[in-house]
Amino acid sequence: MVTLVGGTFNCLHKGHEKLLKAAYETDDHVIIGLTSDKYVNSNKNIKRSYQKRKYSVENFMKKFTDNFEIHPLDNSYGNTLDVDDAKLVVSPETYSNALRINSERLRLNKKPLRIIKIPFVLAEDLFPISSTRVMNKEITKSGKRKTKIKISISTDNDLKINALNNFLKNYMKNYEITKNLDYKTCSEQPFGNDTIKYATQRALYGLRDNDYSIGVESGIFYNKINNVYYDFHYCAVIDKYSKITTGVSSGFEIPDNVIDFIKSGGYTNEYVEKMYNVKNIGKKNGIIGLISDNKLKRYDLIYESIRNAFLIRLRADLYTQ
Repeated sequence: MVTLVGGTFNCLHKGHEKLLKAAYETDDHVIIGLTSDKYVNSNKNIKRSYQKRKYSVENFMKKFTDNFEIHPLDNSYGNTLDVDDAKLVVSPETYSNALRINSERLRLNKKPLRIIKIPFVLAEDLFPISSTRVMNKEITKSGKRKTKIKISISTDNDLKINALNNFLKNYMKNYEITKNLDYKTCSEQPFGNDTIKYATQRALYGLRDNDYSIGVESGIFYNKINNVYYDFHYCAVIDKYSKITTGVSSGFEIPDNVIDFIKSGGYTNEYVEKMYNVKNIGKKNGIIGLISDNKLKRYDLIYESIRNAFLIRLRADLYTQ
């Protein structure tokens, strides 16, 4: 059996290397389709010639195996319709083309190729590494960010800023967080879908020329099954490409007396501050701190919601076809 893999491989980077590695790790003979100068220039402007790109791919492959060959690729099918039985290694970006190839093979009464889809390799900023980004000097070939990753969060609450910073530092080094105060919400105590709406609005207010903008809102959701109300933190993350991902924290039941106070026109923090003489509880441990004897704190819930909103970005390939 053979394994097929194809691409332009302009400015060979970490993502390309993972694609090629997945091909040679099948232990099959690897056939690499490398887009010809004529074909690639009819689709996009590539400055590196076929020979230079071939040289880079050969040098990488020779570090691990000599069981491969490279052929010019003059169309989107290459030799994928000619082989009898093969595997095809693709990225999420080229997965749709792999499906098109198999549809054509079925039309020709040929066995579909076994598709091996590898995930995107993410740069430090959690956007996929690409030749364009490398050549624009935004990132290095390994994915390190050359320019600051600009992140905005719409809040005046340091708990949210600290939670965001403590999450981001697990993945990024070259970033800066800006506190955006130019936002507005219509209620101190949102219910249900208003929580989602206000968090999203916060994120939109802070986007501007940033890479990411974050909005976090706590709100109350009603569960009609057992007739109780739960408090959740909801986080919306919007990026410069207009992609929005969201996440929620653990939820906890709100005491009835607090709900009664809210229904009369107050809001959660106001009740706790009055009843227990705790000032600015929303910027401290929150009502969850009171309920749990400070074993859980509002910071924990904020962090959870931010983390969960970013989870899909870490393995976006699992959520898209």
